[in-house]
Amino acid sequence: TNPRPTRAEVSDVANAVLDGADCVMLSGETAKGKYPQEAVEMMSSVCLEAESAVYSKLAMADLTAAVKPPLSPSESIAKAAVEAANNREAVLIFTLTYSGTSARLLAKYRPRCPIIVLTKNASAGAACNLHRGVMPYLCPLDDADLEGEDNADWIESWLQWAIAKKKAENMISEGDSVIFAHGWKSGSQSLSTYRVITVE
Repeated sequence: TNPRPTRAEVSDVANAVLDGADCVMLSGETAKGKYPQEAVEMMSSVCLEAESAVYSKLAMADLTAAVKPPLSPSESIAKAAVEAANNREAVLIFTLTYSGTSARLLAKYRPRCPIIVLTKNASAGAACNLHRGVMPYLCPLDDADLEGEDNADWIESWLQWAIAKKKAENMISEGDSVIFAHGWKSGSQSLSTYRVITVE
């Protein structure tokens, strides 16, 4: 009934972000109110402000302390990739996924930069929207486009498509550092390596 939230409502949303929530949603009462668009815009603004207050190194230290070894191979790679992204002040992290697992593992360690997820699985891409800092993209390259290419060339084709797209959107530019975390086979559901790449 009111276009502006109460202090308690703003505090609840901000604290949810600071406590590590991946996403927030409007309650039924707010979503059915007179100002649904204004409510979403205000909630987005509060989330962005709260995210800017999160100190990523401290957040990662807390997460690392909470996760007891041994880690799975994929989680070990995800953790190392996020550390590399933070240390290099990378602009983006790219990853390939079919199930969404690699995106979830990378998002778990709260990198400072967005995670660009490349997938051919529309449902996994949609689910990735629920993870913090993840931006999923359905890659238009299909098996026919990549016929005859080996796994390394196939993976490289996806990466170059994504880099070109992000350059066109002015999210990255020449000289920026990006991280690329992936498996070694097309359709792989696990992470096995990551690379630090300087955009050309």
